[in-house]
Amino acid sequence: MTAPASVIPAVIVEHDGEALTLEDAAVLAAAWPVREALKAALSWAHVAWSKRFGAPRGLRSGEEFDAYTAEVAARLRAVEIDPAPVLLDFAQRARVLGVSQGLIEAGAPQQNLEVWLREETRRHIDEATTSARAKLAQAADLVEALNRGSFKTINRQLAVADQAGNLVERAARTVTNAELNEGLADAAKHIGGRLLWIAERDACVACLALSGQVVEPGDVFDWRLTFGAKAYQPKDYNTAGELVDIELERPPRHPYCRCRVSPWLGHDEATARAVTHDWAQAIKDAQANGDQAAVDAARKAAAAAQSSAAFDLPAALRREAERSILRGDALPAESENVRLAAADRLLARIGSGKNSPAPSGWRVPASVKTRAERAVKRGRFTR
Repeated sequence: MTAPASVIPAVIVEHDGEALTLEDAAVLAAAWPVREALKAALSWAHVAWSKRFGAPRGLRSGEEFDAYTAEVAARLRAVEIDPAPVLLDFAQRARVLGVSQGLIEAGAPQQNLEVWLREETRRHIDEATTSARAKLAQAADLVEALNRGSFKTINRQLAVADQAGNLVERAARTVTNAELNEGLADAAKHIGGRLLWIAERDACVACLALSGQVVEPGDVFDWRLTFGAKAYQPKDYNTAGELVDIELERPPRHPYCRCRVSPWLGHDEATARAVTHDWAQAIKDAQANGDQAAVDAARKAAAAAQSSAAFDLPAALRREAERSILRGDALPAESENVRLAAADRLLARIGSGKNSPAPSGWRVPASVKTRAERAVKRGRFTR
């Protein structure tokens, strides 16, 4: 989680780190065997070419070339891909972790809730496994269909096989995050809380628009919200294995999405009033003693205590999402032009007035606004 620690509670930051550790472990356990098997097959292909034909750039054809491509194809087809048991195991572990984290974040006692993996998760795993195997078969067919070429030509066809490991990794990250968020939703439902969407500070322009949004566990988030030019409805696999449009119940919104939800019970206004009341006698005593400095200090402390106890996290997240857009915070995978266009659209909504409010209601500092305007004008953000 990359949002400022002053906005995101420390416990959620810690939990996000735990979730990422589990996600990385799922990738290692599921995708690493696939990549190692491919690596062995590709290494054999390179060594065998050198022994039979010499220089990798030399063009070859004929019976020996055909025998070589047939052997490479056979080795690719022999690679076994079955990440399903590992992915199902990590999905279950993520679900349990989500429940535990959700109860902690809500200040509720730990309980073992009865949970079942989503059917969508099982279908996603099956589809990823089928697609990864198809990539190997495709690469084998492409190599075997060659009747002339260099090792560079062979390598281009083998590149298709590399996508098998990527597909398994994407599935590992998707199902782990999806089941983690299902567990968090289970916890929220158990305690009677709502779901608060928390995006990373450098999340995509679509996910940032959802940061700070709150829904009931059975409701859906509005996928139409975006800082981008257009919102895209999320998709998942149906019972027939087809990719179809779905509603957005919770993260992930897209592949490699690292957003999360957290149980939200609302502002603790009663505690805020109680904390403030605790300072009332101190203020009275200071006034009776004629100590204005003590009066001011007590009032300041009471105001700070009330503000802390009644902290509006959803509003803070929405504010930080808009600040992120105006600053151009982004992952390397996202185009800077997308961020610049998003900043330009947000500036238009804010308007030209001094300390004009953003859509979420906060007064945008002149320095933040000016910096964004200059970035849009020159066509790049400064880092």
